[in-house]
Amino acid sequence: MKKIFYIIICALGSGIFLSSCKKDFLDLTPKDQISDPQFWKTTQDMELYVNGLYNVLPGWLLSGSGGNPLLDAGTDMALSVGLWLPNKNRLDGVVSIPSSGGGWSWSNVRNVNYFLENATRVPDGGLKEHYIGEAYFFRAWNYFDLLQKFGDLPIIKQTLTPDKKDDLYGVRSSRTDVVNFIISDLELAVSKLKKKNEVPAQRVSRDIASLFLSRVALYEGTWEKYHQTDAFKGKTNGDAFLNKAASAAKAVIDGGIYSLAAGNPNQVYYEIFNQINLGSNPEILMWRSYSMAQEITNQVWNWPNGSGYTQEMVRMYLCTDGLPISLSPLYKGETDIDLLILNRDPRLVQSIMNPGDPVLINLKNDTTKYTLPMLGGAQNGPTGYESQKFRRPQMDPATGGNSGELAYIIFRYAEALLNYAEAKAELGQLTQADLDLTINKLRTRVGMPPMVLASIKTDPNWPDYGYSLSGALHEIRREREVELLSEGFRLNDLMRWSAHKLFVGVRPKGAFYTDAFKKAFPGLAIDPSNFLDPYKTTLTGPNGGWGFKPDRHYLLPIPSNELTLNTSLKQNPGY
Repeated sequence: MKKIFYIIICALGSGIFLSSCKKDFLDLTPKDQISDPQFWKTTQDMELYVNGLYNVLPGWLLSGSGGNPLLDAGTDMALSVGLWLPNKNRLDGVVSIPSSGGGWSWSNVRNVNYFLENATRVPDGGLKEHYIGEAYFFRAWNYFDLLQKFGDLPIIKQTLTPDKKDDLYGVRSSRTDVVNFIISDLELAVSKLKKKNEVPAQRVSRDIASLFLSRVALYEGTWEKYHQTDAFKGKTNGDAFLNKAASAAKAVIDGGIYSLAAGNPNQVYYEIFNQINLGSNPEILMWRSYSMAQEITNQVWNWPNGSGYTQEMVRMYLCTDGLPISLSPLYKGETDIDLLILNRDPRLVQSIMNPGDPVLINLKNDTTKYTLPMLGGAQNGPTGYESQKFRRPQMDPATGGNSGELAYIIFRYAEALLNYAEAKAELGQLTQADLDLTINKLRTRVGMPPMVLASIKTDPNWPDYGYSLSGALHEIRREREVELLSEGFRLNDLMRWSAHKLFVGVRPKGAFYTDAFKKAFPGLAIDPSNFLDPYKTTLTGPNGGWGFKPDRHYLLPIPSNELTLNTSLKQNPGY
């Protein structure tokens, strides 16, 4: 069987699946009706089936006439206007009980269970155990997706048929038991998966499963710690999960296979996110490619994509002396983007567009420079802080048009560092050595001063979560927001931290409405301090802010038809 890996894009030839190089094996659905005597005979059959399980992994929206909003759009850190906004609706409490669908889907779990039931038919040897490890990884992935949406879940370990009524009409297990099940699957995956250099490029490897295990355990450890007194609590105080999060992240660190990408502190962060090929980047555990030649392209080029970062987000960045803007004498204010970026963490200027940045570099290497953001309108940025991150200005040499080939990062090493530091801080075990191993490596890369545990300054503008945090945890959370900006973590971070006090009744704002903005884009909504106020008339909560209800919206509702079909299921709190 011919296999050409362009990350997870391949050509597959077989009597069961027919595809070409134009098909992404992330989109090849496993056929659970495969039962002929010719299948489940070889590890190649296993590989062919498990390839279809990869379709759950994230990627950019594919080519078309729309846009690709920032991955955190609709949260307190990034806004989007005129595009599909599930995060905005969630934070605004605009969530109704669907009659069906709503994310309550078990087909992906069933596909994995079918594989695991049939994998034993294949003779031992080759990569058999590795492919079984991949399957356990994907069952954990699918369960974690459902857990984040719905909390308690039925634990289903076999394919469901009409005669298996106990499973078909089973009850939901506690979220604590579900996460223990997910972690058990991931520990099995780690035990079976091979190392990066022992399998073809971009298959799930041992380190990827360990990093994902740390993500799951950190999520649940903090969830159970900060939701102990509400309707969404688990069975524990979270410590056992936090210990697993630290151990799994440390395994990735100690493995020595991955490291942070190095380079010019004023460019290196931006350059991670504007590449076509990430195969040689030491920081990337898994990524997904897009090919103009193979007609598998993304919509990331379609900027400004109706998205922009918020005033609250840009205020998070420290000054170059390592102090927050509330304390640093280096801070110059925010009445102009040119002032805003002076003396700040270099990740700020590498994350938002600034006057003079290249918007488009044509085939003659002539550059169109950025002057002002495009404000107003469904596809324009609503905040004045357009994203530099994920922007590739180079035109495609084959077509002479915008490139649709920007790579999508699925897992990167920086998350392991952040997960380890946060878990150790949550456990009260953080040391200076831990910071030097993790947070300070991220800061050193961009030329920022290290975090010194014994001398963290109290920032009067630290977010008010409604509960107390150590200075170290405040700064680790800040580092997470800055380093993982718009990589799709923010909503889940807010949920696991029980952070509703940050945003309920609050309306996120944009940049200062300068005279230049007013001349180019007159009549935009502003607040009393002259900052852009794009959600001024759209949010439903108190004070015209987010309408999230803390006794309800930490989870999504189960569709009504599922409650009718299975009377053992109970609706989530508040619905």
